[in-house]
Amino acid sequence: MSYFLETKEAAQTFNVSTGALRLAVSRNSNKYEWLKVDNEKGGRGGKKLLFKISKDELLTAFNQELISKNTLIFNEKMQKVKLSEIITTDNLKTTNNSLKTSNLNLTEPKIDNDLAVLNIKFENLSDEIKNNAREKLKSLKQVEKYIEGGLKQKRALELCGISKIEIFRIRKAYKENGILGLIDTRGLHRKDKTKLSAWMQEYALREYRTFGAGGFNFTELWWQIHKEAATKENYDFIGFDLGEVKPLFSVKTLQNFIKNYYKDKPLEHCIITQGLDRAKSKFLPAQGNQRELYDMKNMCWQIDSSPADIIVRDDETLEPFRPHILSVVDVFSGMGVATLVSKSNSLSLTRLLWKAID
Repeated sequence: MSYFLETKEAAQTFNVSTGALRLAVSRNSNKYEWLKVDNEKGGRGGKKLLFKISKDELLTAFNQELISKNTLIFNEKMQKVKLSEIITTDNLKTTNNSLKTSNLNLTEPKIDNDLAVLNIKFENLSDEIKNNAREKLKSLKQVEKYIEGGLKQKRALELCGISKIEIFRIRKAYKENGILGLIDTRGLHRKDKTKLSAWMQEYALREYRTFGAGGFNFTELWWQIHKEAATKENYDFIGFDLGEVKPLFSVKTLQNFIKNYYKDKPLEHCIITQGLDRAKSKFLPAQGNQRELYDMKNMCWQIDSSPADIIVRDDETLEPFRPHILSVVDVFSGMGVATLVSKSNSLSLTRLLWKAID
């Protein structure tokens, strides 16, 4: 069954101005269904302008507090009806529950198992990519639920904070490829791929493992690989060196290859660039109580230098400064010697060691 509202209430329900409704009527627009009835109180031409509205639209407008229970509503026989006669409390609860996020169906089966171009599976993607796709699907389902509840598309998009073009793209991609269609595929086809041939990769890794400690000269390695290519691939190295022949790849390509190769090999990369001792302290677990490794005094001393959490004043200059705590501890016995110094340097450590020996 259809109902009718006066111009002011209809404008609030349709989320437009009263002038827009009157202009649509003057142009005989098909966007809104309307009719003119005799006005009991007179007025312009003795006619009253009414706009047709569905029961679902009335329900949505009431839930959004665009109309109240006292709003004047007419049925198809032009009889005044109350809102309570049209919709019940149960209807309101049902619609409200249908718009909750918890009821969104995010497990709808996808149409295609794999994207034809990338040949990927959703479960094999990273959490960031999967969560981004789920958020897009959640927005699509939310907008559809709002529209099913009687809300206009424009208002539904405003509530979800998404544009009309974007929701159109999401709907189209989801219809064609399921949730895989919502994946941001930029850069996926280049993942773990490089222009370097197999021997170039081996050559680059061998050189990096040998000279990777400290600052590594990628430009030099780039030049050496092109020189080696003259032997292995009959490459015109002389023309390359003179700038007359195009390089096989760029220095950035070489850097990206090394970066991607060691992305999931942090231990090996740490050994190459920082040394074995640094790698041990960074990646090896704690060895437990060190006292178990020693069976007598003076087998191992531990020296520590830490800034103190206090500010003191010099007796002579009366200037405030932050002292350092120097300490020497015998690992086996736990006995130690500690002192406060103004600066932690080799001289203060030597004096501390002499004090510990005495």
